[in-house]
Amino acid sequence: MLRLAAFQLRHRALRSLALVLGILAATAGFTLLTAGAQRSQLLTTGTVNDNYRGAYDILVRPHGARSAEEDRGALVRPNFLSGQFGGITAEQQKNIARVPGVDVAAPVAMVGYVVSDSHATVDLTDQVDRSRTRQLLTLRPTWHSDRGLSRITDDAPPRVYVTKNRLLWPRSPKVGTRGKLHYADGTDPARVHAQCGNDLTPPLEVLPDGRSEPLCQPSFSSLSEGRGRLLAFQLTDDGSFIVGEDDRGTPIKKNRLTGTVSWPMPMLLAAVDPGQEARLVGLDKAVTAGRYLRQDERSTLQDDELGFRHPYLPLLASATPQIDEQLTVGIERARPGDPGITGLGDDALKARMEDLPGTVLARRTFTADQVYGDMEQHHANVTRIIQSGRPDYRGSSPLAPAPVPVDQDGLWHNEHFLGLPVPRFAQDTAYRSLHRVPEYRSPEFFAGDWSGEAIAVGTFDAQRLTEFSTLARVPLETYQPVEATGADAASRRLLGNRALLPNGNPGGYLATPPQLLTTLAALDRVLDPASEQAKAPISAIRVRVAGVTGTDAASRERVRAVAEEITRTTGLDVDLTVGSSPAPKTVRLGPGSFGRSALDLTEGWSVKGVAVAVVEAADRKSVLLSALVLVVCALFLLNAVGAGVRDRRKELAVLGCLGWSRPRITALILTETALAGTAAGVLGAVLSYALAPPLGIAVTPARAALAIPVALAVCLLAALPPALRATTRHPAEALRPPVRASRRPHRRRTLASLASANLARVPGRTALGALSLAVGVCAVTAVAAILTSFDDHVVGTALGDAVALRVRGVDIAAALGTTLLGALSVADIVFLGIRERASEFALLRATGWSGAHLVRLVLHEAVLLGLLGAGAGAAAGAAAVAWLTGSVTAALAGTAATAAAGGVLLTAVAALGPVTALLRLPTAPLLAED
Repeated sequence: MLRLAAFQLRHRALRSLALVLGILAATAGFTLLTAGAQRSQLLTTGTVNDNYRGAYDILVRPHGARSAEEDRGALVRPNFLSGQFGGITAEQQKNIARVPGVDVAAPVAMVGYVVSDSHATVDLTDQVDRSRTRQLLTLRPTWHSDRGLSRITDDAPPRVYVTKNRLLWPRSPKVGTRGKLHYADGTDPARVHAQCGNDLTPPLEVLPDGRSEPLCQPSFSSLSEGRGRLLAFQLTDDGSFIVGEDDRGTPIKKNRLTGTVSWPMPMLLAAVDPGQEARLVGLDKAVTAGRYLRQDERSTLQDDELGFRHPYLPLLASATPQIDEQLTVGIERARPGDPGITGLGDDALKARMEDLPGTVLARRTFTADQVYGDMEQHHANVTRIIQSGRPDYRGSSPLAPAPVPVDQDGLWHNEHFLGLPVPRFAQDTAYRSLHRVPEYRSPEFFAGDWSGEAIAVGTFDAQRLTEFSTLARVPLETYQPVEATGADAASRRLLGNRALLPNGNPGGYLATPPQLLTTLAALDRVLDPASEQAKAPISAIRVRVAGVTGTDAASRERVRAVAEEITRTTGLDVDLTVGSSPAPKTVRLGPGSFGRSALDLTEGWSVKGVAVAVVEAADRKSVLLSALVLVVCALFLLNAVGAGVRDRRKELAVLGCLGWSRPRITALILTETALAGTAAGVLGAVLSYALAPPLGIAVTPARAALAIPVALAVCLLAALPPALRATTRHPAEALRPPVRASRRPHRRRTLASLASANLARVPGRTALGALSLAVGVCAVTAVAAILTSFDDHVVGTALGDAVALRVRGVDIAAALGTTLLGALSVADIVFLGIRERASEFALLRATGWSGAHLVRLVLHEAVLLGLLGAGAGAAAGAAAVAWLTGSVTAALAGTAATAAAGGVLLTAVAALGPVTALLRLPTAPLLAED
C-alpha cells in the first residue's frame, strides 16, 4: 500500500505539490509565528518588568486630595505636590511606617514659595568716563522668559552715581555702646531723612563749597523692593573706586567698579525626613557641595558678612533654579555735565533721573542658571511664604487651564521700605490661586536667636538621584523637572523647537519641583503651631513596599495588601503608583501678560497602574494570536486534504467497485496524506530554522524538528474526516458530484442570485471557505484593533507604546500569515468548484454565455463568499478586542469595517487564479463526456 500511495502522489504530481506546499506553508508558518508570539510575550513581560517601578509603589495623600482628572481617568498632572500643603499628621506617618510590608515611608511637607534674592553683577569699570567730575550710569534691565516670548522692561532701573568729590557714609555705633547712626562731619541724620522724604540714611557728597548734601534713595511701590536703587561711589585720583567704609571708618577701595541688578527667584520650600529620603531616592548621594541635612536638624550656625554668628534654618538647595529666565542689562551713561541729583528729595530725584537722556554704551546678558550658580551661598527669607493652588481646567481635549485673578499688592506687600524683593514675573498671568501664609515669628525670633533667614548647608543635583526607568518615571516624582513641548507646528515654531519651562511666577501654569529642602523638625520655626497646616504638616507620604520584584501576582498582591491596610488604619487617600507611566496630554495655554502668545502644549501627565494593564492585555493578546494561528493551520489542512479526496472521488469509487474495503480505502488516503505531511514537515523544519535568524525569531533545532510530528499529526487529523466521508457512500453515488438538488426550481434573474444558489448547493464547502477567510480577517481585525487599543486605552503612555513597538512586528506577521492561509483555502475551494462544475460551464457556454459572463459568475461567488467570511471574521475580531479592552469605540468599529472590506477584496483577487482555469475549459469534450 505504501508503494501505491507513493505512486498516487507521483501520478498526481501537481495536486500533490499543492498539498505539500500548503502543509509546508502551514507548518513553517505555525513554527515561526508561535515562536514569534512566544518571544513577543517574553519581550512584553520583560519590558514591563524592566520599566515597572518608579521611586515608590504607593502614594498616600490627605483625604479628598484627588483632582477631577484623577477621578475620571486616573490621570495625574506633573508635580501636583507643589499645590498640596499639609493634611497628614506626624502620627499618621508613624502608623504608616509601622504597617507590615512597608520598606520606606518618606513624608514630604510642602511649605510654599520663598524668595531667594540673587544678584547679577555688572562690571562698569570700562563705562566710567574718568574725565568727568560727576556722572550717572543707568543699568536698564530687560527680563525674558518663555523662550523669549515674554518680556519685561524694568521701570525702576538701578543707577550708579560716580563722583570725584568726597563721599561720607553713615557710621554705625560700636558694638556694646549706646551710640546712634551718625556722619563723620556731624550732619544730623534726621535732617537727611526729612530732606529725602524717607527714613533711609544715604551717603553724603561733600561739594566744592564745603556743603554736604545727601544722595537720596528713590522710593517706589511695595512691588518694587530691591529695584531702583541709587548706588554712589567715589572715583579717586589713582583710578580706584571707594565703595564704602569699614566699621573703623577706613575707606574700602576696589579697582573694578561693579553694579548689581536684583534678581529675586521664587523657590519652592519643602520639608523631608532626611533618612527616609536618602533610602527612597538616594538624596544624600546627590549632594554636589556642602553637606547633607542631618536628621532632626532645626538650625545651623553661620557667620554673617560682619563675622557675627547667627542661627539659620538649614536648607539643602537645588544646584539649579529650574526656571527659564534671562536678563539683558543695557548700560547707559547720562549726557555730559552735572547730573544734578545731589540733595534732591524723593519725587524730584525720580523726575530728574527719568529726564536725563542717556547713551547705551554696552549690553550684558545673564541666565538664571548663571546668576544662581555664581552665588557663594544660597539665602532665603522664610517669613513671607506664598502657597499656590492647582489649575482649574475647562474642557478635556485639549485641557484649558483657566486664568485666576491675583491681588498683587496684598500678596507681596512689604510693611517697610527696602523689604523683601518681588519676583519679576510674579505679575504674569496666573493659573493657580495664590495665598500668603500669615507671617509667623517664633519665640526664637523674639529672643534674638533667629532672624527668619534660611541658608543652604549644601546643594543637590536632581539628575543624580537614584535612577528609575524613564518609561515608568511618573510625573508624581517629587524632584522631576517640569517641561511642556509644542503640540502643533505653530507652537513649536514659537518656542524655537524647545520645551516651555516654569518661570518666576508662583501662579504660573508650570510649577517647579521643590528647590529648597529642610527637615520636618525645623517646621516649628516656619509654621505657626496654632495653624491647621502645623497640626497636619505632611502633604504626601511615598511608600515603597518590600519584596516587590516585578509584575508577578505575588508582587502585585504585596502592594495591594499594604495599600489596603494603610487605607483601613488612616482613612487617607491611597493610590497605587507602581507600574504608572507618563501619558502625554494636550494643554491649551492662553496668552501671557508680557507678550507670550497662546500655545498648544504636550505635557507629560501620568496614568496610574499602566504596567499591570499592559501585562494583562499582552498576555490575552498572545493567547488569542496563538489560538488563531492553530485554527487557521488546521482549517487550511482540512480544506487541502479534503480537496484532494474530493478530486479523486471517482477513482476511489472505482476501487470500491473492484472490491476494496472501506478501511483499506481510508488507510490509502491516510497513507498518502502522511507521506505528504512527513515530506512537508521535514521541509517546514528546515525552512523555519533557516528563516528564523533573518526574521529575528529564536527557533532552536528542537523546536524546528517539532514541525515534523506536528505536520504529521495535523495532516492525519485533517485527512480523517474526508477519508471517512469518502467511504460512507455507495460507490455508484460517489460517481456523481455531491450536489444538493432544489426541491422546487427557481428562476434566477441575476448573476448574484445564481451565484448564491451555487454556493448553497455545497453548504459544507462554502462554510469551510468562509470560515478559513473569517479566521484570517479576524486576526487582522484583532491585531489592528489591539494596537489601536494599546494607544487609546493602555493608555497612549510611554510604557504602553514601548510594548506595542516590541510586539507589533510579530503581530503583523501573524495576521498576514493567517490571512495568507485563509486566501489559499478560498482559492482552492473556488478552483475545486470550477473543476466539479466543468460540464455546467461548458453547457452555459454552448447556450451562448460568453467567457466574460462566466468570469463574472465566478467572481460573484467569490465576493459573496468573501462577504460571508470577512463579515463574520471582522465581527469576531472586534468582539475579541472589546472583551480585551472592555469597551467598544468608534475606532474599533472603523477598524473592523476596513478589515472586512479588505477580506472581500482579497477573496476577489484570490479568485483570479482559478478563473484562468475556467477560461481554458474544453467545451466540446466536456459536453461529449457528459
